[in-house]
Amino acid sequence: MELSEIARTEELRQARGISERAQTFERLCGGVLARDFPGAWHNCAVGLGLAGPVTAGDIAHLIDYYASAGCEPRIEVCPFVDPSLTAELGHAGFRIADWEMVFFRELDPARPVRPVQGAPADLKLDFVNPADDAAVDRFARVASSGFAPPGQPFPPEFITLAANIIRRPRSRGAVAILDGKVVGAGGMEISPPITSLFGLSVLPEFRRRGIQQALIAHRLNYAASQGAKLATIGGRPGQGTERNVRRMGFQLAYTKVVMTRPGPGLVPVKG
Repeated sequence: MELSEIARTEELRQARGISERAQTFERLCGGVLARDFPGAWHNCAVGLGLAGPVTAGDIAHLIDYYASAGCEPRIEVCPFVDPSLTAELGHAGFRIADWEMVFFRELDPARPVRPVQGAPADLKLDFVNPADDAAVDRFARVASSGFAPPGQPFPPEFITLAANIIRRPRSRGAVAILDGKVVGAGGMEISPPITSLFGLSVLPEFRRRGIQQALIAHRLNYAASQGAKLATIGGRPGQGTERNVRRMGFQLAYTKVVMTRPGPGLVPVKG
């Protein structure tokens, strides 16, 4: 696949995913505006500008959609959008808030993915039963642990959000278990021909033992068995995600920019 095709497939997969998870959403310019409680990570516009030009009126609608609910307008922009999108965002006062690198690798069930670093011999890998509320809650707390500010637990609404994600039909939650304790957890969404890995955390005292790579391989091999031909994963530049996924055969597909329009009383995305 050309990188532009990978980007279009992944951005539209993400747009559909956040529309299913958010309390409310609208379609705009080929993408999705999704909104939940103020501060929720999926208060974001995704996929806009991939279907053609964007107007000043479109961006004004985006701003009002979020600001009217007390949320800071936020949009993820991939490099293959129509140039009118970035031009209109600039005219409307949007500014760069962050960057995200999107990596990819091909999958083949005949060629299983294996971790580069060995994990503890007694490590067990499994998927969470979405009907088991206790297991889902354990998954959500561990998976969220790496994204909370140091020394601070995530607010309950974010734990609930992480739990609800893996109850979705196309989503699965994978866990790593050591001595009967869930020590690592990560989610995935399977939408053949593509699957996306997200939200992986390992408890601090169990890091640097190959558990993250074991969870990555476990999810990739399951995705391949379900018909996925391509896997993606995103991460901020300079973080450990890049180092680990490159070791696991991923390559950089594209880098997208996250743009926001701060304003008085508007709550930005947390985490």
